[in-house]
Amino acid sequence: MKNQKGFTLIELMIVVAIIAILAAIALPQYKNYTARAKITQAIGSVAGEKIKVGENHSSEVANLCQGAANCTGNGVLTGTSKDTTATVTLTPTFPTDGVAPITWACVVTKSSVANYKDDPCETLTP
Repeated sequence: MKNQKGFTLIELMIVVAIIAILAAIALPQYKNYTARAKITQAIGSVAGEKIKVGENHSSEVANLCQGAANCTGNGVLTGTSKDTTATVTLTPTFPTDGVAPITWACVVTKSSVANYKDDPCETLTP
């Protein structure tokens, strides 16, 4: 009887199948992870500007964008990730009673991460 050296074909096929299954699970999860990171980076790029818009609103300044970069219109902020693959638009909804916090609607506008399946922009408040 000969000593067996190496692996049989079936053993190699099992290893290849296991690696294929792991790759099929891991790659989509990694894409979601990187998309979420880019969206978070874009939101973080305008985090300080949200405070300036809120201060301008509470001080009843006519121009809500005073002192805020990347701000247009009625306090609408646009944030971009460092590699410019994710762009997020934050639109404020101001309370009428002056007590409730400002609610920010968030929309992902760049196509490379716009198909991200989870809701990347929960309701944002300052």
